[in-house]
Amino acid sequence: MASNNSTSDEVQIFIIPSKDGATWSHHEFRILYSLQHKQIPYSVKHVEYPDIESTFAPTTLAPKSDPLEPYEIPVLVVQPRSGDARYYMGALNIIQALEEIQPEHPLLYDTPRSVEFRSRFGPALAPVLQAVAGNVAGILSERSAAAFAEKRRKRWGKTVEQWAAEHPMSEALVAAKPRLEEFGDWLELVPGPFVHGDQPSYADFTVVSVLEFARAVGFAEAVEAVVGMHPSLKIIYQAVMAKQPVDGQN
Repeated sequence: MASNNSTSDEVQIFIIPSKDGATWSHHEFRILYSLQHKQIPYSVKHVEYPDIESTFAPTTLAPKSDPLEPYEIPVLVVQPRSGDARYYMGALNIIQALEEIQPEHPLLYDTPRSVEFRSRFGPALAPVLQAVAGNVAGILSERSAAAFAEKRRKRWGKTVEQWAAEHPMSEALVAAKPRLEEFGDWLELVPGPFVHGDQPSYADFTVVSVLEFARAVGFAEAVEAVVGMHPSLKIIYQAVMAKQPVDGQN
């Protein structure tokens, strides 16, 4: 857990644990890396997948317009020394909250390079994320796995087993390689080791979070394949992992 933050607020991050109690989601990893980068003390709270709505519907957290999943994880809760707790959901809302809590060590989310990063990295990794998604249920607790599989069946129109069979990782890596190589060339336009040069940012945490998501659900070989597609990818991965070890099991 991070330290040295001047705020008196108590910060909690809600995550869905694996059946072993570990962090696995790239959405969760990004926020954990951000908390540690900004040196904000925090505690981790676990919530099972089928309990998300019942946990947060009674709070002040506004639901999304998505009727299938009106609440999403992670959720950031900020409890001031006095007054009501504040709830944040969605990457942008959480990032803005973290910047307000601790202005130092900015996440650089809105810079022109970060905006361009998102336009390049998302499409490049899309095939890999699709392959990874089919394996998520296998690492969750029985209750969470069943709820996840049912939600995905309704959203995808097919079972997670069908999805996994239609999105093999071997094909995903082939599809992703050209764009990842182009992305690596783009990274090299600014000397690293990070997207913004010598300053880590949310963009770097996004790269590593997606790869650690793949590793967590059983695709360690795919992680090595991706970072081997361009030297810049390996440089970012190693630089973030050296600075931001995550303990999501507190």
